[in-house]
Parts: sequence; C-alpha cells; structure tokens
Amino acid sequence: MTARRDRKELIGDWERGLANAVGAKVFEKPQASFWMILLPILFLYFLYRMQKYKTGRLRFEEEFLRTRLLALDLAEAALASCGTPDIEAAVRKAGLIDRLERPYAAWLRELVEFYMDLLKVEGARFEELVRAAFRNRTELLLRLNRLNRVEQEFYRALRPALAETEGAHEILRVMEEEIERLRREMAGRVFA
Repeated sequence: MTARRDRKELIGDWERGLANAVGAKVFEKPQASFWMILLPILFLYFLYRMQKYKTGRLRFEEEFLRTRLLALDLAEAALASCGTPDIEAAVRKAGLIDRLERPYAAWLRELVEFYMDLLKVEGARFEELVRAAFRNRTELLLRLNRLNRVEQEFYRALRPALAETEGAHEILRVMEEEIERLRREMAGRVFA
C-alpha cells in the first residue's frame, strides 16, 4: 500500500515531466556551429544564449507548475481532512484580475478533482494510479478533454492581458497543443 504522499510525489513527477516536455517545445535550444571554434567571440555569444535558454526554461517550468502543484496540495489537503478544497480562497490568493478569476477557478477545480481521483487509488507508478482511477482509455480521455478545455479557456481569457508581450500568443498555442498531445500519448500508453 502506497502512502498518499508517495502518490502525490508520483503525480508531481509526471507534471514536472510534462513541464519539461512543454518547455522543450516552447524554447528553441541554441545550436553550436563549426565557426565557434574559429571565432571565439561566436562561442562567447553561444554561451550567453545557452545561459539565457537555461534560465528561461527553468523559469518557464516553475511558472508552468505553479497552478498544478497548488492544485495537488489542495487535493491532498482535502482528502486528508475529509473536506472539500477551498478553490475560491486559492483563486483570491492568486491575485488575478477579475476577468481571469472564473476561468482560473474552473481550471483549478478540474485539476484538483483529477488529482483527488489519482490520490484516492493505489499504485506504485503514475500509470498504475491512472489505470486504477479510470476504468478505460475512453473514460480517461473524456476526463483529459475536460481538463484540456478548461485550461485552454483560461489561456483564452489570458490572451488579452498578454497582447503587448511579443510571442505570447504563439507560446500559448504551442503549450495548448503540446499539453493535449502529451496527455493523449499518456492515455494511450496507460491503456495500451
């Protein structure tokens, strides 16, 4: 029998892997070239770009995981206390502008419910948790589609606030597509 904290760690590890995979699609890794050997100034520029890439990826992953790890904490606390998660308090604490609160709350609620389903079952690996929580691939895909939909609705509500940020719309598009692809891939692996 696995402890809830172990199951929480399995879920968190899967989400960190998701963040890493999405970050790899969002950020273009600088490539070394032959000319860097001949012109050291190019190599210094490459090192600068590589450091910027690493810093950007780390920051992206931290921000990407913020809501997911919050939802995981809320799910664990709700199960530990046999209560319900206080989504509204978490949304207020996030300090979002008014028009983002409703879609953020819907996304957070869906994440919490998904994680609660996974935390309630037994399994030594993430895939085992998913298999135990959902009877078949269709049930899992329906749940993941709901999760994708509310997450995308939050991103749609976020777009106007990011209008001035260069490349933000493209980043959100890539994120949406990659998250959906990776979740579908996971469902296929679990119920292969």
